[in-house]
Formats: sequence, C-alpha cells, structure tokens
Amino acid sequence: MTTGLDLLAEGGTITLTDGTTVPLRYSFRALALLEARFGSVAAVQDAIDSTGKGAAFGPLMQIIGAGSLGPGGFEPHIREHQDAKGNRKVSDVVFRRRTDGADLADLLHPGRLDEYTSAFTAALERALQSQGNDGAATTAATPVTTVSPGLSAITSPSVPSTFSPAPSGT
Repeated sequence: MTTGLDLLAEGGTITLTDGTTVPLRYSFRALALLEARFGSVAAVQDAIDSTGKGAAFGPLMQIIGAGSLGPGGFEPHIREHQDAKGNRKVSDVVFRRRTDGADLADLLHPGRLDEYTSAFTAALERALQSQGNDGAATTAATPVTTVSPGLSAITSPSVPSTFSPAPSGT
C-alpha cells in the first residue's frame, strides 16, 4: 500500500498541434516550479481568470508546462529578476521540448482549452491525492473553468532582436 503523493501518476494526456501527445504528471519538481512562479500551488488556480476578462492562457501554459516536465518531455527555461533588496522572483518560464527545442506555447491550441483543463486538473488531483485515509482521497485542486477571450484579444507585436533601447537620461 502506498501513502502520500503519487508523484508519477498521470492524470491525463494532451495532444499538441504537431500531433504528438504529452502525458501530464506533477512531480515535486513540477510543483516546486509552480510555487516559484506563482507563490503557492493554490495561487496557481487563483492566477487563472475564469471570467474571460483577465489572464487565462499564460497561467494555463505554465501549469501544462510544469506537468510535461521529465524525460522525453519538456525542459523549463526560467527567467527571473532580482529586486533592489536582492530578492529573486521567477518572472517567466518557457518550456522547450528536449528532442527538438520546440516551444510548448507554439504547440498548444486555444481551441483545446477544455481538453487541457480536464487533463491538468485530473493530473494535479492525482498527484496531490492522499492515499492514507481509508482510501478516501482528499485533493487541494479544484476544477477550473476557463472562458477564452476569443480571437479579438490584442497582443503587443514582437520587438526585433536588433532592437537596442536608448540609454536612460538621453
């Protein structure tokens, strides 16, 4: 009989736009990465705006990326910044596939939000399941319902890699 976290339990599989599938599982590494990015595992779900008026895609991509870590999956490339007091904060995580360097964000499709949400919710619940209460499972994850902002959302254009900002004070 196992007790505690079933760290390698898969809860769901998602299909990427290139036709490959990725099983989602939340190991300690994945959960620690989500904590570093959002402050706590509970704060991850708070970061997803289910009203359709705020951020949904970015936090969902982070959750899916963390669940796809591991051999044969994706590797996180962490961007962090340090404030004047020396405190470090993770500002972004880009997930690249180990085999070809493809960015996970480019392989996710906005029309598959329901599939992604169901898969990561099941995987997160499974990872956080307690097996020691006479078989009764307790979870820290609650299902998330997302509303897509639609195709009318406006994003900033990319800045060319040759862009060099003017020095301050000029």
